[in-house]
Amino acid sequence: MEHPTRSFAHRVATAAFISLLVAALFLLAGYAAHFFFLVFGGIIVAVVISGLSHFVGQKTSLSYGLSLGVVMLLLVGLIGGTIWLLAPTVSQQADQLGKSLPQSIRQLKTTLSQTAWGQKIQDNLPDQPGELLSSGGPGKGVLTQITGIFSSTLGGLVNVLIVIITGIYLASNPGNYRKGFARLFAPSYRERLLGVMDQCYDTLKNWFISRTITMTVVGVVTGAGLALLGIPFAIVLGIIAGILNFIPNLGPYIALAPALLVALPQGVDHMLYVFALYMGVQSLEGYILTPLLDKKFVSVPPAMLLFAQVLLGILVGLAGVLFASPLVAVLLVVVNELYVKDRLEKQALN
Repeated sequence: MEHPTRSFAHRVATAAFISLLVAALFLLAGYAAHFFFLVFGGIIVAVVISGLSHFVGQKTSLSYGLSLGVVMLLLVGLIGGTIWLLAPTVSQQADQLGKSLPQSIRQLKTTLSQTAWGQKIQDNLPDQPGELLSSGGPGKGVLTQITGIFSSTLGGLVNVLIVIITGIYLASNPGNYRKGFARLFAPSYRERLLGVMDQCYDTLKNWFISRTITMTVVGVVTGAGLALLGIPFAIVLGIIAGILNFIPNLGPYIALAPALLVALPQGVDHMLYVFALYMGVQSLEGYILTPLLDKKFVSVPPAMLLFAQVLLGILVGLAGVLFASPLVAVLLVVVNELYVKDRLEKQALN
């Protein structure tokens, strides 16, 4: 029989070891958060490619490997064709937009200087748009903190490349990675864990479909509305609105800023029209489109999503804001399946 003092010391040592291990994991997560979000981004890309490959396989009876090759060729062709068709117009409008923004900012500062409250605001407005990305100077206000995350273009391109390559590798043989991860747990838990992983896969796939539809609708409607209002650079501004809608809650308001600056030279009335257009599009998305998509695909509580965006934005930066929505969707599945159902509800039944 084990001595009581020795048993107590063993329990204390075990508890201390587990506490240190948890603290070390949290410390590692803090230092390697950027790495984890790159991996998560790669998982999302893998889910998209794998989902498309399974769809092609179901429709054509091709093997998964051949379906994967077809999907990759189609994606490369689609992206390349889109760039070839839109690149000249988008490039021209983007260049003109970059040249017109300094004039719009100067005009905005002149307008604001006519009032006392406007004078305080204009102190934080830059003379050039590039100052929005700087860490110092007159543009070091809220706009700098929001857009400063884009300051390292090369680093961003490298990260995107890492995410895409990771996604392709994961999608090439997803079964091995699923089983390999499940083998880290006790055999009695593996079947249940694989089932939960399948649910997470479906959740991410549905989230991406919902987000893609929303971004497309917002981008097309916004661009068409700006063109009807006679606002310059409607195509580029529509693309910006669609892309930034990837970030729920925050993205649409970031996309509104350049549109208002472009409309400023045409008068305050045009700025009001643009503002009304963007608010109308967001109302369409928030009250009609998103509820319809949530019923068919996946639903994330708006308040929980906003809290997650703020928290992850503070802790991680841009990556946290970008991936807050799919991360919350996956965590809801994990908590509901492994904690609520497997622990709370089973304990209640017992």
